[in-house]
This record gives sequence, C-alpha cells and structure tokens, in this order.
Amino acid sequence: MDVDQEQVFLRHIAPLLHEKGAVKIFFGGQWNILVQRPTYVAELLRQEHIYQKSGNQKKIPYSVLAEFLGSNIISARGEEWRQYRAVIGPGLTTSFEVEPFLEHARQLCSILLQLQGSCPRRGVLVQEPLQRYSSANLLRFILGQPQLAEKIMGHDPVSLHQVQLTLKRYLFQPIYMSFPVLDRLSLIIPSRIRARQLVREFAAKLQASVLEGDGLEGSAGNRLVNAWRDGLLTDQQFRDNLMVLYVAGQENPQLLMTSTLYLLAKHPNVQTRLRQEIRSSSMATVPNPDWTRLPYLTATILECLRLFPPISQLINRRVSQPTQLGGHLDLPAGTYVGYHSYATNRDPVAWGVTANEFEPLRWGTTHEQVSQTYRHVKARAEFISFHGGARACLGEKFAMLEMRTMLLVLVHRLQWRLDPDWTDRMAPAGPLHPRGLRVVFSPCDEQINCSS
Repeated sequence: MDVDQEQVFLRHIAPLLHEKGAVKIFFGGQWNILVQRPTYVAELLRQEHIYQKSGNQKKIPYSVLAEFLGSNIISARGEEWRQYRAVIGPGLTTSFEVEPFLEHARQLCSILLQLQGSCPRRGVLVQEPLQRYSSANLLRFILGQPQLAEKIMGHDPVSLHQVQLTLKRYLFQPIYMSFPVLDRLSLIIPSRIRARQLVREFAAKLQASVLEGDGLEGSAGNRLVNAWRDGLLTDQQFRDNLMVLYVAGQENPQLLMTSTLYLLAKHPNVQTRLRQEIRSSSMATVPNPDWTRLPYLTATILECLRLFPPISQLINRRVSQPTQLGGHLDLPAGTYVGYHSYATNRDPVAWGVTANEFEPLRWGTTHEQVSQTYRHVKARAEFISFHGGARACLGEKFAMLEMRTMLLVLVHRLQWRLDPDWTDRMAPAGPLHPRGLRVVFSPCDEQINCSS
C-alpha cells in the first residue's frame, strides 16, 4: 500500500489530537484512546496500577505480531515483569566498552564507501548496512556474542541477518496492523503463511546462535541463557525475551540511525557544525571520547529522537478500573490507551512555534545545558522517545552510546546528501522512518572543512 503514515497522521489525526489532547482511534482491530498532551502522557506513565501494560499477546493473541514477540520484559507486568527485569536489566544498564563500538563504526564507514563506489550514479540504500551495524552492536554488547558480531560486519553476513531483512517486509503491512483478525486466516493467505514461517525461522536461528557460543559473562544474553538453564525461565519465556532483546535492541537504534542520516542530509549546516565540534575537540582520534566535550553531538541526537521517535505510536496499556484521564475524560475499564510520541515530542505548547523544526541548539550549547533540558522535558513527559516512569527504556544508555560513536566516526570521515532521485516519504505503517532511504556519501578530507 503506497501511503505515507506521516502525511496520513498530519492530515487526518493531528489537528483533532492537538485540539483535544486525546482522540479515539481504530487500530489493532478495536477502538482505542490515543493521547498527545504531555500532562495526559505523564498520567499514563505514572499511574501504572490503573493504566496497565498489555501487549499484543493479550490484545491480539492470534496475530503474527503476538507470535513474533510473545510476553516479554516490555509487554509483561507485575511479578512476571519484575522477574524478567531482575534477569535482563543488569546486562542493559552496565558500562559498555567504547572501542568495539568505534571499530564497528569504522567498518560501517568503509562499507558505505564501498557501496557508494559500486553505484556512483545513485545513492546508497542504507537499510542493509545500518542493520548490519546495529545488529553487530547488539550481538557484541547485549547478547555477548563478539564472534557473531564480527561475522555480521564481514563480507558474508550470517543467515540471521538475511532472514530478518526478509521478515521486515511482511510484519508491518497496514491492513494487518488495523485488522489483525485477518491473521486468523493465516492458513489460507499465502503472505501470512510466509510471515509466520519467517517468524519461526528467525526465532530458531536466533536461539541457536546464542546457545552455540559462550556469551560474554554479565551480558543480558548470557544472563538470559543462565536463567533458562537454571529453570528460572520456561522455554517460551526464554524465546520471547531473546526475541524482544534482539528486535528492540537492534531495530529501534537502526530506525534512529536512518532518521538521523536523513535529517543531517537535509540540513548540511548541522553536518558542518558537528564536524567542526568533533575536529576541534580531537575526540575522533582517542579511544575513550569525553562526551561532555561534544554537547552539539548529544543535542543533535536528542533532536533527531524528538522529531522521529523510533516508536511513534504505542497503544499497549489497558485501563484496569473506571477512571478519568486528566480529571475529565471518562475511560471505562478495559479501554486500551496509548500515546503518540511523534505528536507529544512536537507539542507546540511545550516546544514553541518551531516545534516541527530541526534545531539542535534548542537543547543548549553546553553539556550542562543539554543535560538540564533533557531532564526537564523528560520529567514533564514532553519528550517521550525513551518513554518514562518505572517502565522507561532500559536500553537508553546503550542506544545513546551507539549513536554517539556512529556519528563521531561518520561525520569525521564522510559527508552525505539525499539522492535527488529518492522520493521523500515515510513508511506506510509500523515504526516511523524514511522509506527506502537512499543517501549519496563521499569521503571528507580530514585536513579541510568539508562543505556538505
């Protein structure tokens, strides 16, 4: 289906959502309440006893999406969630070694230049190399599989990578996102038969890859395997949490990387300023960069996250008892409620008349200012790309380090622009990102200030 979900949202949903702060929307086979106003979002995040997590495994258990991820650390609640967090959490919030990130980024840089050299008259389709890069980081740091990470960045990527590329084409089709009841007909719809086959194939390959190697001690993957072997997790719990670790830890950063390349290609002045900061600080040539000396880099990443949050819409909370959202919106028990991160992050009351503009300097010019702005808008639920409350994203630290190292290397070594023949549009459904993004890369001489 040839639609742009951003344009559909802006034309048909955004005006009323901005006016009312919340709207009723049909999605996932039923009517839901979708909120945008930061005060409403803050209430959802803080009052988890009322707005309880309820993922696809509860909402649409017969769907391909439910089979894909099952019940996991993101969708579970109560004691089940606490058990998953105790097992996985320490492996996500630990301190990560920087040098392997930098090495992967240098390899990515080489891959992009090689691909550009093979098709000099058109831009590079960035999805595949960015998936390799984000997968390698996930395998190395989260699942604790450095040898597999090395293979996926090599010339012959592992089959897991190829299956995932194919699977993505089947998962987020608009008609099945709105009418998942059609998945009940999976046995007679060839594309859904194939989708389920790919889900099972990917899950089997992922489990085999993790169990074949000895995971790095203390990694989330290693802790997950040990919990399963010790009988703390069932086969299904092990499988579901391994899947969500891979998908959330790889897919979401990749989406952000894609949107970041897109925004920097559209705003060469930001590329130039970033390059000046990186080169004047000499941080691109040291093994452990001091990120406090690169405030514009951090501000740029946060601004990309603000404008294009990887999960732009999330409806995964169910009202446990009759309540009033914001003190006046009556919600019966059983109502599904969610928020629109794209809209909340661009709320004009919170962000002003330039809410839709790409302006990294809105975050500040020093490390202290950027950090203070971030804490302020996150606490007020005006910036929810990492969600918030007790269920805030555990992978935030990992994702930010991954983005910092990637941009540090790429901006230092490359300059890029949009392929003039690429059609500027977003994906039709599912995670928000530029569809089929093509970018023209060229090396950037370290001795000159490149003009992007």
